[in-house]
Amino acid sequence: MAILALVTLVAWGIASPVGASPDDDFHLASIWCGAGIRAGLCEAAAQSDERIVPKALESQAICYVGHPERSAACQGASYGTHPTSVEATSRGNFDGTYPPVFYAVMSIFAGPNVEISVLLMRVANSVLFVGLATALFLLLPHRRRPLLVGALAISLVPLGMFLIPSTNPSSWAILSACIVWLSLLGYFETAGRRKIGLAMLAVVGTVMGAGARADSAVYVGIAAACALVLTFRMRRRYLLSAILPVGLAIAAFVFYTASGQALASSSGLPGSDGTHDAIGFHLGLALSNLVNVPGLWVGVFGSWSLGWFDTKLPDAVWVGGFASFIAITIVGLRSRFRRKGIAVLIVSAALLLFPTAILAASGAAAGSYVQPRYLLPLIVIFAGVALVNGRIGDLTFSRTHLWVVAAILSISNSLSLYATIRRYVTGTDGRNLSLDSDVQWWWSIPISPMVLWAIGSLTFAAALALIARSADRAISSSDALLRASIPEVPTFR
Repeated sequence: MAILALVTLVAWGIASPVGASPDDDFHLASIWCGAGIRAGLCEAAAQSDERIVPKALESQAICYVGHPERSAACQGASYGTHPTSVEATSRGNFDGTYPPVFYAVMSIFAGPNVEISVLLMRVANSVLFVGLATALFLLLPHRRRPLLVGALAISLVPLGMFLIPSTNPSSWAILSACIVWLSLLGYFETAGRRKIGLAMLAVVGTVMGAGARADSAVYVGIAAACALVLTFRMRRRYLLSAILPVGLAIAAFVFYTASGQALASSSGLPGSDGTHDAIGFHLGLALSNLVNVPGLWVGVFGSWSLGWFDTKLPDAVWVGGFASFIAITIVGLRSRFRRKGIAVLIVSAALLLFPTAILAASGAAAGSYVQPRYLLPLIVIFAGVALVNGRIGDLTFSRTHLWVVAAILSISNSLSLYATIRRYVTGTDGRNLSLDSDVQWWWSIPISPMVLWAIGSLTFAAALALIARSADRAISSSDALLRASIPEVPTFR
């Protein structure tokens, strides 16, 4: 399953050209300067808030943005291969707006050839995601493993599939969301080496998340709160163990306050007026945002376009993905107990109030400034919490239920990957069914666009088939165990 997931993510990483993820001109320049001033990669400019970086990273070099009918061929055949072509830019994390950890780590792969460097970064983030998720899977108690696999399967198509193998800090924010809360949950429920291993994973997930985005630091606190609520015991041993999640929440808060992004909660996001006037806090605007914020949740499943919001996906993608999410989480919520209810309320409140607060500070309506990718980590946590079961037999997925969801998600992933490759290979005005027809842009690799689409589609479908098969067997075993535990009722004649 891990190998199939890795191949799928790498396929998604190859599906788009350099600069395809949101605000990539900013993030790429920040990566090239993530290790400080380096000759030929990041040099000081005349202005203190500028740096000299390869011209291929500059916003004008990403010439297809906002023009979905235009392929990535506009960048030119020699794009990113001339290290001497440089230009000064102020678009970058030169003043500490974002936490520095993500950029510093990715800068290891930065080199004179921009295309090769970006591909290495995308593969590295794919390996990090699959590697840490696999380690978490192996360390978790058996009954908690479905929380990881199930939550990821129903949450990541298509936005997560696009962002994880990218050069966007949201890649690590998503990883942190699935690692931290489940590591802490398993940490409280295990002992010995497993407990130590899960504690280490929680620390790694916290540093990666809080070191990538300020809002991810907030999500670390939410993840810690969910784990504490679900496992709390008034015992000395538990209270000593609780030092770890409390410490991680404090560390994340330090990351948050040290980042320039922390100002968004009080003054609004960059580009907004940020004024606390009657417009920003008008009751009508607040109520409008409250009822429209759920549109951002659905955006995670494809109702919003990918990339720079110029890669529109078929409506079948978000309808199928959101329906699958609801189908699985509703069954998960049938397992009800007080602690789970509190945890669900915590995450639900964050999903509703966090974007509403940012929009209020920005004086903006839902649909502007706050994007679905900011909320995807919370969606992942919500899915996992919804699937927590109190005892054997609580969750009753039928075989049909599992396989229908697997089929729908496979189709949604395939359609999304096809639309993404199509948008960059020929532009959206391409009409030939084959992606190999009239290719205007593609990497210098021996794999054609159509073959890549087939690989990414089939490997994801195979991974979901393994999940459905394993879940089917696990549920059958649980049902058998439950029946065996029920004493036979005597009959009287």
